[in-house]
Amino acid sequence: MTQPLDVERATELYREWLTALKTEANLQTHNQSQAMMRAVMHRLRRALAPDQVLQVANALPALPRGIFIEGWSLDETRESAETAESFFRDVHHMLRLHHAPPQTIVRDVFAVWRRFLAPEAARTIRRCLPSALTPLWPDESD
Repeated sequence: MTQPLDVERATELYREWLTALKTEANLQTHNQSQAMMRAVMHRLRRALAPDQVLQVANALPALPRGIFIEGWSLDETRESAETAESFFRDVHHMLRLHHAPPQTIVRDVFAVWRRFLAPEAARTIRRCLPSALTPLWPDESD
């Protein structure tokens, strides 16, 4: 039995995402890009209602989807994203023991998602973003 294409290419595709984030954010290692991608994913997840978490998860390919919902439960404490700056501070706090992300890390992660996702999947995620984070999503014309 063959594997579905998204499962077959999952690791390769995610490696492409990490390489793109490394370039986008001017990082040194894939360890940094993985930690930052994961921190943004998990902080975004806490800012969303459960139905939005599932919409975003379903818009992501197999491996990022697994990372996005890793450890998630329906009763996870929600934390609003009142401003992009407060969202960044939370991501920075999550990473403080490893390294400090660049100020653009949230925008950089969103740029990678926008570049690699199918247009409909990207629109789904953008629609689910808290209003404070929508200015960080790349223009639809990009």
